[in-house]
Amino acid sequence: MLGGTFDPIHIGHVAAARTAMDCARLDRVIFMPTGRPPHRPPAAASAEHRLEMTRLATADEAHFDVSDLELRRSGASFTSDTLRELRALYPSNEFFLILGWDAARLFSSWHEPDQVRSLATIVVVARPGSGSPEASELEAAGFGGPDTILCLEHTPDVSASAIREDVKSGRSIAGKVPPAVEEYIASHHLYVE
Repeated sequence: MLGGTFDPIHIGHVAAARTAMDCARLDRVIFMPTGRPPHRPPAAASAEHRLEMTRLATADEAHFDVSDLELRRSGASFTSDTLRELRALYPSNEFFLILGWDAARLFSSWHEPDQVRSLATIVVVARPGSGSPEASELEAAGFGGPDTILCLEHTPDVSASAIREDVKSGRSIAGKVPPAVEEYIASHHLYVE
């Protein structure tokens, strides 16, 4: 599972999923747009727009799925709740949670981090600007031991906040988001204000 606000989804998210698939030998990646993120301000685009952009970004990838599970649930979107629901839906599957190192650094402050660890193997993907985690940093974040998979291949240096600012300022976002997402943002006039 790769969760995020995906506001908008960009090539860095897609690259992180591919990197995790290769590195951790995953069969499938479920992209999970967050309903109400507990660690961030509310998303700029609606849940419907973020879900559709995520579907468009992953449409050509046979091993990618998109779930609206968190968008349908009321209240804050806690990863522990999502993983419990996924385990109930797919009891015979093994679960992996894909985290960029920028988000993984905050893991110990999450709601029920021990539950998350017990429900899924953590796959930490390198993110530009956050460096590669040292063993002591992983331990401090709550990722000690063999149940953490490190995928340190570099992913593109893009951020959703910078993309939103580019759109607002009239700058091109070509190459930062998949072409179908770029078209969707333009046709729905997202992020212009």
